Amino acid sequence: MFTNFLQILGDGLPSGSRGLPAFALLGVAWLSWYMWRFTIRPALHPTQPKEMPYWIPVIGHGIQFFKDSEATFTKSRKYFGDVRKPFALTVMGQRLYIVTSPLDVSAIYRNTTTLTFDEFVRDMMLSFGASEEGVRRMWESPRTGGNVGSLHKVLAHAGEDYYRQQFHPGDRLNDLWSNIQDRLSASLQWNAITGDKLLSAQHDVKTVSLMDLCQDVLLSSATSAVFGDRLLQLAPDLLKAFIIFDDESWKLTYKLPPFLAKEMHKARLEIFAALQSYFALPRDGRTGATWVVDILETEMRRIGLEEHDIAALFGMPFWVINGNAYKLCFWYMAYLVNDSKLLKAIRAEVDPAISQGLPGLESRLEDCPRLVAVYHEVLRCHTASASVRSVAAPTDLGDVTLQPGAKVLLPYRQLHFDPSVFGPNVEGFEADRFLAKTDLSKSPSFRPFGGGTTYCAGRHVARRELLTFAALMVHRYDIEVAPSNSGVAQGKFPRCDVKKPSLGVLPPLAGDDMVLNLRKRRGDV
Repeated sequence: MFTNFLQILGDGLPSGSRGLPAFALLGVAWLSWYMWRFTIRPALHPTQPKEMPYWIPVIGHGIQFFKDSEATFTKSRKYFGDVRKPFALTVMGQRLYIVTSPLDVSAIYRNTTTLTFDEFVRDMMLSFGASEEGVRRMWESPRTGGNVGSLHKVLAHAGEDYYRQQFHPGDRLNDLWSNIQDRLSASLQWNAITGDKLLSAQHDVKTVSLMDLCQDVLLSSATSAVFGDRLLQLAPDLLKAFIIFDDESWKLTYKLPPFLAKEMHKARLEIFAALQSYFALPRDGRTGATWVVDILETEMRRIGLEEHDIAALFGMPFWVINGNAYKLCFWYMAYLVNDSKLLKAIRAEVDPAISQGLPGLESRLEDCPRLVAVYHEVLRCHTASASVRSVAAPTDLGDVTLQPGAKVLLPYRQLHFDPSVFGPNVEGFEADRFLAKTDLSKSPSFRPFGGGTTYCAGRHVARRELLTFAALMVHRYDIEVAPSNSGVAQGKFPRCDVKKPSLGVLPPLAGDDMVLNLRKRRGDV
């Protein structure tokens, strides 16, 4: 493109000027491009979202975006006057429309015709290793059986219905939750705190890594409850591979070339191999899987998929089921341990609820207002989830028109840090923020789990997991930061890795663990 332009430009110059250095011609070409892109073209198309200027064609904002996507969003929003109108970024040749207004976000949720999520799902299926033919069948094969309410949908869409039936309140969720809760409770017993998470032990004190504790308890409980015990028996190191994958998973989402994502792809293949071995077993050799695993496997085999594609297509739900709860629990417990008054207040709420036993505990914990308020504030502070839509046709959004071929990105952290909604101290953690304004969790600016057709089906399980984990910990143990804290400097709070691109809960910076001393209080539940 630039070679042709320079040739045309050079041919049009007077003969005495054709000896101009190449860099001068390149400068003229660049200036012409810049004026066209950010001055002339916007004037000719005033209804299109304004584009944040950049210096390098094609690459655009790619370097800044991958270094710190949130800072890129914030800088661009403020560049256009902080009026929260949609604006455009170019990232490695892809035009992104960034939406930061809650009204616009709600309008996008309502549009299921010209704004679609299907392209993103197809891409992720392929990225997890599914074959082109397998993906085609998921989107094109007619349904001939299964759940009556989903008979007339392709399996890719029927699967979304199945996940809602499994994870939304009802008998299926109750059965799954009972299983998860029992495993959580057993894993948090004094005698069960062993292995890598246990750093040292005396007769009445156990010193643990908070991150390792959260990972071990949450990942093993959810994985075994959803897939049955056989999966982890087949692949004892599966969760170690998952932790590596989860930490690097943004490279899969943003399609970084393999040479920049070796560790991520290695871990992904380990997860794939484990799932493939699991689905290759006869069903009577892997009992205990939850309903949604059984129904999806049945339907996938019905349309002719074999173990390779089945394993690849279960890779994404395996990630979604496990990818956020352990990080939420880490941050929740870090705030409690960092504030002794808050910990005591939470303990005073949950002790009566837990003393009645495990059955019905999830309902009783919902009646603990401070416990729930802190949960919401942790979500607000540490969630970087985002929704993606592809623009299939010209789409009016307020007074701008989105153009086909672009993608729409809804970065919810931009909503969560709006001082006009959440108050002036939005950068800080305030345990009472959602307690003082009980309707704040219903604000259209509070979107930790997205919304619309992509409203996270697992949000109910995630909430129960966190509330139960935190409640059992403060009920059973006296907890303090270990005097010799090898995770972070004594007196320092773990730093959030806000620069890492993420579609979920942000992790702490590498090495910013918390090392805790646990002492038994009571062991009745």
